[in-house]
Amino acid sequence: MNPDSDTLWREGDDPLALLEDLYPPSTLGSGQHQVRQCRLYLVACARRQWQRLPGVCRGLVELAEYYADRPREREPLRAALEPIAEGLMGSDGAEEDLGIAGAALGAAKRTLLGPDHLKLSADHAGGRELEPSVGDDEWRGLAALVYLPFMLQTPPFRWVPRELHSTALLREVYYNPYRFVPFPAAWRTSDVLGVARAVYDSNDFGQMPVLGDALEDAGCDSAEILNHCRHAPAESHARGCWVLDRILQRGRNRG
Repeated sequence: MNPDSDTLWREGDDPLALLEDLYPPSTLGSGQHQVRQCRLYLVACARRQWQRLPGVCRGLVELAEYYADRPREREPLRAALEPIAEGLMGSDGAEEDLGIAGAALGAAKRTLLGPDHLKLSADHAGGRELEPSVGDDEWRGLAALVYLPFMLQTPPFRWVPRELHSTALLREVYYNPYRFVPFPAAWRTSDVLGVARAVYDSNDFGQMPVLGDALEDAGCDSAEILNHCRHAPAESHARGCWVLDRILQRGRNRG
């Protein structure tokens, strides 16, 4: 373990510095595959900007999240959506561009999603004028945030302005990747797994304190885990939460 990296993750307040520690700039463009945690972090940042995103961008964000959990199975969907998101990066957010992107998004969904999943982003397929407060520079940052989760390789994080990144969300997804928190299999009781799956599937993080109680009943005595469940505000959680991932054995962990 690099002690400087451990200190950075415990005390640092620059999200780009944390990202460059995880994914050193020398690796960008070298073929390193973008991993699930990275995609879900970017999606979480985009969801924090939800009210500023046009409808088609919301639809793309939802589908980026859907893709991230089963990338091999859903690769045709990513391949179809990436050029739509990339096209928005090259636009200025005009209503005509949003409408074209919305039509392409709708066509991709009808072709690649089954009937049970067509409801994903169903209300967001069309364009919507940007809020007047979103200027050209802001639009480019928001569009980059929507596009990056669809890239196959580790993306250039600096395309997204620092203010759209979040150290809190990085720690929500990665915790401290240089600190290993044990999680014995005995803590994965049926009650713990049931609550965790319900939270994960619904994105209803208001049930995290209930999960904390179930974990304690299962014998969990980890202050890091119990405090994360019980004391972090619901709005601070996101898909990719490190505690949920440990319970459901998703994603990749360091330590």
